[in-house]
Amino acid sequence: MEEATSRLAAIDSTNDLLLNNDDAVFTASAQELRPSNIQIQNSGTHFIDQHGRVLTLRGINVSGSSKLPSHPLSSRATHLYDPSTFWDHRHVRFNERPFPSLEETHDHWKRLQLWGFNTIRLLVTWESINHEGPGIYDDEYIDYLRQIIGIMPEYGLRCIIDPHQDTWSRYSGGSGAPGWTFEVAGMNIENFKETGAAYVHNTNAVPGDPLPMVWPTNYTKLASCTMFTLFFGGDTFAPHRKYDNDKSIQQFLNDHFIQAYQHLATRLVDLPAILGFEFMNEPHPGYIGLKKLDSFDPVTNLIFGDSPTPLQCFALGDRITQTVDVYKKSWPFPTRKSHSRKMNTQQVSAWLDAEKGCIWKEHGVWKLIEGGQPHQQQPVLLDTQYFAKHPLTGEKISFYNDFYLPIVKRYVNMIKSVNKNWYCMVEPLANERPPVYKDAENVVFSPHWYDLNSVFYKKFNGLVTHDVQCLQRGGNVFQATYFGLKGAKKNYRGQIRNIKADGIQNMGQVPCILGETGIPMDLNNGAAFTEKPNFVHHEQFMDAVLYAMETNLMNYILWNYDLCNDHEHGDHWNGENFSVYSTYKLPKKTPEDNDKYKYYGGRVLKAILRPYAVKTAGIPISSEFNMDKLSYTFSFKPFTSSNSESHSFITEFFVPYFHFGGQSLTIKISRGEFDYQEENQTLYHTYEPTASESSITISLEVRQEIKRGLSSRTICT
Repeated sequence: MEEATSRLAAIDSTNDLLLNNDDAVFTASAQELRPSNIQIQNSGTHFIDQHGRVLTLRGINVSGSSKLPSHPLSSRATHLYDPSTFWDHRHVRFNERPFPSLEETHDHWKRLQLWGFNTIRLLVTWESINHEGPGIYDDEYIDYLRQIIGIMPEYGLRCIIDPHQDTWSRYSGGSGAPGWTFEVAGMNIENFKETGAAYVHNTNAVPGDPLPMVWPTNYTKLASCTMFTLFFGGDTFAPHRKYDNDKSIQQFLNDHFIQAYQHLATRLVDLPAILGFEFMNEPHPGYIGLKKLDSFDPVTNLIFGDSPTPLQCFALGDRITQTVDVYKKSWPFPTRKSHSRKMNTQQVSAWLDAEKGCIWKEHGVWKLIEGGQPHQQQPVLLDTQYFAKHPLTGEKISFYNDFYLPIVKRYVNMIKSVNKNWYCMVEPLANERPPVYKDAENVVFSPHWYDLNSVFYKKFNGLVTHDVQCLQRGGNVFQATYFGLKGAKKNYRGQIRNIKADGIQNMGQVPCILGETGIPMDLNNGAAFTEKPNFVHHEQFMDAVLYAMETNLMNYILWNYDLCNDHEHGDHWNGENFSVYSTYKLPKKTPEDNDKYKYYGGRVLKAILRPYAVKTAGIPISSEFNMDKLSYTFSFKPFTSSNSESHSFITEFFVPYFHFGGQSLTIKISRGEFDYQEENQTLYHTYEPTASESSITISLEVRQEIKRGLSSRTICT
């Protein structure tokens, strides 16, 4: 006992040496993953350090506003529109994304480190580095990215580069690809509104209208579906349409996407904070795999607002007026038909060459026939299963095997060629199981998860939740309905368990990082934005989400931390308001000697700031935080004496001051010794290795009967 206590006591006297000691077994603050003393590797499904300890990654996406340029001003938010500058997609700048200055960067990285985060998923869209044209890179912006990433090790942060996209591009209602990619495909972005080829918030939204979640419907619109189809399968489904007369559209897009991120990777290769590169945020198959083209499946697609069928999309883009159904929110089904309206009455074309017209008509997917009235033509399908089989052989196709994995493997090889130690994060299609992709070195499974029902309706009251995953996998509404907060936790925990199991089954024993999860902050009709803000349901919602993560021992990255967030326009992108930080009513002065300083601007921190084992001297078994009782329990399988020479036996916990600072704590351990350093938000635990593999349990809780501000501890061994 004395030896163990002495070893832990030495931590206090060595804190000053930790930052300069490459061989340090422990860190000054548990959550830190400084490259100088933590080397991240992987063993099976776990990330580990050089001492064999299992690492837990808790991250934050930075940031939602990085989807948009910082200049011109009319393009820096989707509720703004200036036609004189909006369409000039080549002369934009992203230099103030995510932060306007390096000085502010220090403040934000410090805040996130103090909140317990150790991983930054940094949004870097294709457009941000390659907007001026094919092969032309914005090295000034990349210089800025080098600077903000270079600061991360000072705060113990690691970085994942996220080539972010939503529905392909800003000009198809989302973010990601440069505007010139539409020119490669022969599409006219300025006619997307009239033809219904995309719902672009900048051009479509009416001032004063509420901000519904319309942007995901672009995954059923002509512009997004066509671009994804060409990117992944253009050589198969549209071989006759070329760029610049002789270039394969698919290969041209693929080459320039990969070359852009190869250029970025080469520029960042010397930065120790970089953990890896993601392939693509939330990839989509476009039309590939659709079994019919006369409707979209409402189970796997959001049918909302103007909802043309695939055939109607083709016709609208080819100057044919169509009567389109319009859907609105409803219950128990997410949406229902409200009315119909005529679209493209001006008969404009979504194609730059209006006479040549639709790429899918050119490839025999559909044609025009004379309608019932004089001089009126109607579209008809020639091959409703065109995208469900190979057009030449008739063989059934697989999006993952035939189209997705080939370019993923090419991208992974590119990343490895730049730095063989970097990881490559690979996502499945949204809300689907991952591809079968095994035996790939340094590949990480990186799915996303949200409570889609609550996100769409922007409602959460803790009474009823629904398992959309269950419904998409063939379950019924009774199986997919849960009651109460306990039910919500059970619901979410089960969904995350399924996602993790799917990853192991299809991608093998590789690490898993859930790349996005979070909640909308404008829940319940903006209840938190009133004169008397009420975040109770937000806290309960976020707690249920993060409970599901921690009880599944999941590495996760929250969406998102956005410097631009305010109550009126949220994250300034398509009506979303997910940021865990907001500038709304920030104090003018925030002195650093004030304990509250680190929490200014934070939202729902009661649920977000959770204790966790950052570096575990063994294999984690269970982890659970009770937000209401302020209690935490963690169990792990320790290393044994047989491998004592190659492992560390110190486990480091992040213990947030937000909950536990100045409190009287009861700390219990089943074996070993501990040292709690409140000022560093860190609990160290150590044990002497034995031949036994019996689990070790550590728990801590606030002693409710003692007033806040007193200090005491209890230890039970």
